[in-house]
Amino acid sequence: MKITSLILLSLTLSLSSCMMGPDFSEAQSPNLPSTWVNATPPQSAEGDLATWWKQFRDPQLEKILSTGFSSNPDMISAALSIGQAESALRSTQSGMLPSMGGNLGSSNSGNYDTSNSHGNFNGGLSASWTPDIWGATRREIEANFAALGSSNAAAAATRTALSVSISSAYFQWIEAKENLRIAREQLNYQEHTYRIVRDLVNEGFKSELDLQEAIVTISSTRSSIPAFEANIRAYENNLAALLGTTVNNLKLKMPAASVYNLTPRIPINLPSDLLRRRPDIVRAEYELAGQSALEGVAIARLFPDISLTGSTGSSAGTDFARFWKSSTWGLSASVSETIFNRSALNENVAQAELATLKSAQSYRKTVIEAFAEVERELISYAQLTSQLPEYQRARDASKSASELSLRRYNEGLTDFLNVSSAQRSWLSSELKLISTKQTIRLALARLCAAMGGGYETNLTQF
Repeated sequence: MKITSLILLSLTLSLSSCMMGPDFSEAQSPNLPSTWVNATPPQSAEGDLATWWKQFRDPQLEKILSTGFSSNPDMISAALSIGQAESALRSTQSGMLPSMGGNLGSSNSGNYDTSNSHGNFNGGLSASWTPDIWGATRREIEANFAALGSSNAAAAATRTALSVSISSAYFQWIEAKENLRIAREQLNYQEHTYRIVRDLVNEGFKSELDLQEAIVTISSTRSSIPAFEANIRAYENNLAALLGTTVNNLKLKMPAASVYNLTPRIPINLPSDLLRRRPDIVRAEYELAGQSALEGVAIARLFPDISLTGSTGSSAGTDFARFWKSSTWGLSASVSETIFNRSALNENVAQAELATLKSAQSYRKTVIEAFAEVERELISYAQLTSQLPEYQRARDASKSASELSLRRYNEGLTDFLNVSSAQRSWLSSELKLISTKQTIRLALARLCAAMGGGYETNLTQF
């Protein structure tokens, strides 16, 4: 009767909502401004940050990003980590159920003199269950659920970082291709100038010094071409590695100028949106939730465990038909409590509480750093966009100065030093303009990632 009462009590307590430790709802985030402190980028637009790269209207960029998301080793590893976390969660959930075992055997013995033998069959079933009275197992399930959420958020963070890395390598490849094109165009123009100077020198109108200066300008431009070609190959190799393949499998085609010169509009979220969009913030919150659950586990370990055990068995001799007629059964219950190790258990609780407080500060730090990152990217974008018109004017002026100086040189109104200087300035301004345009595009990619773009926000929320 006492055992039956204890079993009923265990069932009643286990089915109740008694769980030790704090119930986590959501992380306490630092107060963020309602708007960004620094000016938002001009031409901000409504759109989906999850697929910010579509704003660039470059099918090739979209294709290589899709390839990277499916084939990059880090992305594959992140998916495997999610599978591990799911398995761990299922394993912990199984702890809520009773465990059962069984055995079945037979034996035979005899005498060599009489040739008589005796057989015996035996079998049995056993079951045991430790009711989750204090919620230790349920808190462990919560911790494993948080670990699964953290793995999903980590995968999202990997995807976000990969989207920026691939875009960066792609934009740098475009820049290197454009640099090579401009260098070759400038080399043709400088060789044309050289022929003009050579003819004037041969006719006795100009000195050999002008011809040598023209050669210096040509050699300087020509020497830059191998470096641009090497940059192209380096960026292709880097891009192939990010896509999870080798460079011989990479097929790229230079997009139209209207595509690679496009500075698209992007969606701009509010600071409060970071708390749900940034995967590193989501991950930090899951880690805090998991640590809070482990605190509950440590507290539950302070209380006694009740175990229920049941068994049944049977045996028979050579007459197997009597096997079911000789059954036995047993039912028992026990209570276990740690007595001489209480101080260690209490310290485990204290350590868990401190770990929760530490996780809360890690979450706070992640939020603050995320906000600062967006502000830095806004500043960088604003700086680059304000510089771009000046670089464009400098390029136009350098081009005009180069053409004008050559005309004046032909008319005998200036020396060749001004011509060569203007041509070198023209090349430099062209390269600077190309670099700035692609750097702006990269700054936009980084800004989108900083605001939590690059993945679908389907992570489980608290």
